[in-house]
Amino acid sequence: MKVIVAKYLTPVGFRAITIFPFVIVRSKDALLDPHLLSHERIHIHQQRELLVVFFYVWYVLEFLGRWMVLRDRTEAYRAISFEREAYANENDPHYLKRRSLYSFLFYFKK
Repeated sequence: MKVIVAKYLTPVGFRAITIFPFVIVRSKDALLDPHLLSHERIHIHQQRELLVVFFYVWYVLEFLGRWMVLRDRTEAYRAISFEREAYANENDPHYLKRRSLYSFLFYFKK
């Protein structure tokens, strides 16, 4: 995982974004947050297992579908299976060692 500090490459309202193989953080302070880095590391694994391009296709389609149902961008973002997996496990430093392939599917629910 390669980390880049770039305020203007990170969307407003977010502290970091993962674009395989890079994690782009908004500020140097973010580098001190182990939970944030763990969250982004989980996204790196998700992107790798879906061969990167399929991750982004799935991510956008799931976001749009959830946004249509929930009518709230923030709720739709938080409901994406990739985000649910990352948020649920960002506090566990050993999660990636025991994570099964396609574990995000466990977090995909209606």
